[in-house]
Amino acid sequence: MEALDLIQLEDLGEALLNFATLADFSGWLERSRRVP
Repeated sequence: MEALDLIQLEDLGEALLNFATLADFSGWLERSRRVP
């Protein structure tokens, strides 16, 4: 049971990291588009 929880936590952390990276990248795109 504990091993399963650990795997779930790892997956959740990876998903959060991917989401944060994606949000950061889209924010960077927004900024670079505004700059002439």
